[in-house]
Amino acid sequence: MEPEEMERRSGSRLEQHIGTILQVTVVALLAWSLTTTQRMSEEVAVLKVKVEALSLSLSQGSSDRYRGSEAARDFAAIRQEMQFLERRVQAIEGRK
Repeated sequence: MEPEEMERRSGSRLEQHIGTILQVTVVALLAWSLTTTQRMSEEVAVLKVKVEALSLSLSQGSSDRYRGSEAARDFAAIRQEMQFLERRVQAIEGRK
């Protein structure tokens, strides 16, 4: 064999080794990416459940509140009752 041919073969073998190393590296990176993506999707699912639970808790907590509209309705009912009682008192006092 000639020295040039030996040099080409050794260069070719070096390129094959580098190619193999790069392929293994790419496969390893793809595997890492896949596992990371899978783990992240599981964590997102867990977070969605937690957000739904918090949302439900907040909606239940805010539905218990005594709102201004309810207070206005109650005050109107009290005023109406007071007016009714005032008319009754006036009617009773007018009889005497």
